[in-house]
Amino acid sequence: MNQKKMFVSLLASAMLISSTAGIAMAASTTNKTSATSSNSSTSKKTTITKQVVHTLGNLSAVKVTARSSVRLTDVNILAQDDGNVVTYTLSYKNNDSVPMMMLDYWSKVKTKGGTSFSPKLIAKDQEKKTVAPGSTVDLTYVMKVGREVKLSDLNFLIVKWDFSQANYERTLGKFNVPASYSITTPVGKPKTVRLSDSAVKVKVSGIKVFPGEDKKQYVKIGVNLNNISYKLLENPNIKWILRTPSGTNYPLTPDKDSTSVSIQAQANKALSLMASLPTSVKLQKSELLLVEEQGEEKSVLPVAALQLPEASKTNVEVAANQPNIISIEGQRLSTLLESAKVRIDDGEYSLNLQMKLKNEGKKAIKVPTYTFEVRNNDGTAYPIETKALDTLKLNPGDIKTIKLSVTLQGDGDTSKIKLYVMSPVDKAESTESATASPINGFVFSYPVGVYAIPESVSSGDGLTTETVIKNNKGTFGVSFGSLQRLPWLDSDIVAAKVTIRNAGTKTVQLPELEASFMIDSAEIEGDKKLIYTQSGKLLGAGMTTEAYLLTKIPSELRISRLELSLNEKVSEEETNEWITLNTSGLIPPLSYVGNGKTYTSGTADKETEMGVRRTIRYPGTSSDIVYTEFEMTNKSLRQSGLGKLVGYFKTADGQYYRATAKQADSKPGPGQKSIVTFWARLPKSVTFSDLRLVVGEGIADNKFVTGEGEATAYVNALAFEVPPTSISVQGSLTNIDLYPYSWTANSVRAYLAGSSSVQIDMNYSLSRNEEIEMGENEHKLILAITDQTGKTFEKEVTLGTDLKVGSNQTLNWSIEDSIYEKLRGGSYRLTVYDQFQGQRIRLAEQSYGFDITKLPKEEFELPTFPSNGL
Repeated sequence: MNQKKMFVSLLASAMLISSTAGIAMAASTTNKTSATSSNSSTSKKTTITKQVVHTLGNLSAVKVTARSSVRLTDVNILAQDDGNVVTYTLSYKNNDSVPMMMLDYWSKVKTKGGTSFSPKLIAKDQEKKTVAPGSTVDLTYVMKVGREVKLSDLNFLIVKWDFSQANYERTLGKFNVPASYSITTPVGKPKTVRLSDSAVKVKVSGIKVFPGEDKKQYVKIGVNLNNISYKLLENPNIKWILRTPSGTNYPLTPDKDSTSVSIQAQANKALSLMASLPTSVKLQKSELLLVEEQGEEKSVLPVAALQLPEASKTNVEVAANQPNIISIEGQRLSTLLESAKVRIDDGEYSLNLQMKLKNEGKKAIKVPTYTFEVRNNDGTAYPIETKALDTLKLNPGDIKTIKLSVTLQGDGDTSKIKLYVMSPVDKAESTESATASPINGFVFSYPVGVYAIPESVSSGDGLTTETVIKNNKGTFGVSFGSLQRLPWLDSDIVAAKVTIRNAGTKTVQLPELEASFMIDSAEIEGDKKLIYTQSGKLLGAGMTTEAYLLTKIPSELRISRLELSLNEKVSEEETNEWITLNTSGLIPPLSYVGNGKTYTSGTADKETEMGVRRTIRYPGTSSDIVYTEFEMTNKSLRQSGLGKLVGYFKTADGQYYRATAKQADSKPGPGQKSIVTFWARLPKSVTFSDLRLVVGEGIADNKFVTGEGEATAYVNALAFEVPPTSISVQGSLTNIDLYPYSWTANSVRAYLAGSSSVQIDMNYSLSRNEEIEMGENEHKLILAITDQTGKTFEKEVTLGTDLKVGSNQTLNWSIEDSIYEKLRGGSYRLTVYDQFQGQRIRLAEQSYGFDITKLPKEEFELPTFPSNGL
């Protein structure tokens, strides 16, 4: 008996010897499963096709005891260079009341011609010694057979120890795989396999082909694993192979999200498998092979073969301005390359792209970290660095716009290049080896989108039409309205007006926006502002608001190319471009308003009509003063008007003189006028008839200036013609125009009193147009009396204080001179001057006679006669 046990032990040990190591990568041999019977020699020669069988369930079980049995449940074959590897699984069912000892049973394989093979248990099944009552145990065997051996040639024998036999063994039964059996699972059907001793359903979800370069194509196969067992499936040692109908095998590499396979019981996991193939490879009727590595020798064992469906040649290449839909875990991500900007500089050019991403699915999407590159026609690739997708998550309906920038060699012809959006690569784990295994990281990167570059918006000097922007805030129509270069002290202001329209149907709030400027190849980093015309950021449906982008540059700076953009500020590091204006640097001249014309600005509910009332030249000794009354009329239904204005007088040869402005603090009511006065000292050489007054709205601290604030810049400027008004000297002191006043001297009396003092009494009427708002009146009225001797005496008065508004007002003053002591009559001339900043013009004059009613009466003296009467 001891000898018997020793013999049994030796035989069992021999069966447990592990299979040989170093099995090479699978080469292909197509296992034909459709058998067609040969033509019969009958007169009709009828062709009969046997139906393909995909199951072994019809094979009868082999009895191992009166109540227990074993079935052949699976068989696979994998072609290799040195032969075929065959695996088969026997399922032992113990219906007895005592454990079934597996050392009592084993398996042999023989061909129908009598050739024997010695199968071995795979490593993970070698420890299965018993089958408990009422349970089932699966044992998988592996063996090496010749290249020409077919599964239908083999008989799988079930053997039991029987010491009554000459060779101590007895064959209990056998299994023979029918010739019509195919190991390949049909398209769309799952295959149940054992991975790490867990039952798993494997199903192909689809196959897609992506275009590659160098006559290659990228093949992506989707696989779903369903763990139908009751324990965790943790990283089985599996590999995937694509086998073409021609018999060629290509290893498949899982993407970075598929390299780790951890599936809870009754859970699913979707895998994405990639391969790079020559474009000449035909994929119709290809198969997906699943193999498993066993033991320290990593022997490759066939597990399953699944027929692949027709490949979907995904057209990821789209024309300019056309969207491309990318599927991410079943959700639709719409991608659109919206715009492109080109800057050319010394044989190279920078390309700035803007791409819009929108989640059109019903679930949130974690956008993969796609990589971006621009390729030209000869295949040269320029990578684009961006962190915009590092943590990007889009809820359903969310829109995200990202900016991509790259510098390329060439002439800036964007028709020769395309943008490639590539699948993510795990840079931390990938290797340079093209044959890297999945455990080293995903090394395949294929295009999920190839985009033609839209026409660059950088060409031309004109202002752009409206651009529609859609984001999480709403839908906005954005357009540039004007571009100006304005004088400011020793520098210039570059300012552009942009109109933002709420193109949606609901009230929206403007996002945080900012301005950027590029002059030639230099970006302005310092003083740049974005000024809104209204304080709030809410826009009702259809409403518009205006904003100004401005910066300051040296006045002598010549610009050959100017680019300015309105950008949405997403974070401190990231902005999304809304609209960009590019010009050649030839900024158009200011809009011109001719003499006697007006200009209306603002929206319908806040209109202001502007025009020049008059311009006066006040001559001086070394310089003259130009003085302009600028009139603004409130055309709206509420108190409204422009903020503090800034003005410059411009000569015909382009010289600018900063004007001092005086303006009322309050805004005029509906229909009322407001007067702003501008003045400056100009050299006498300036021709006043050619002057222009440049007027704009002052800004400071990123807002329009009102009240007492001082402007630090200005925008929205216009050039007004300001020819000097010819002032005719009136011959009487009636209705003298002292705008907004009108003054009349009703009567003037200068009383001679026989002394050196002459008392002057004036009765006058002064009226003011109360509908006109005006700043401080800096004019003085000079009343000059010139007597018959040519001497002149002046009286300076101020309108509104010295001269009071009203009728029958009086003004009294006196003049002193010794000449008047003996003067007993005569006349004088009263001249009225408008004096401004010490320089004056004559308005009117009138002659009067001195009033002698206050002269003392002279007593008559009788002559004295001599006392003698002579």
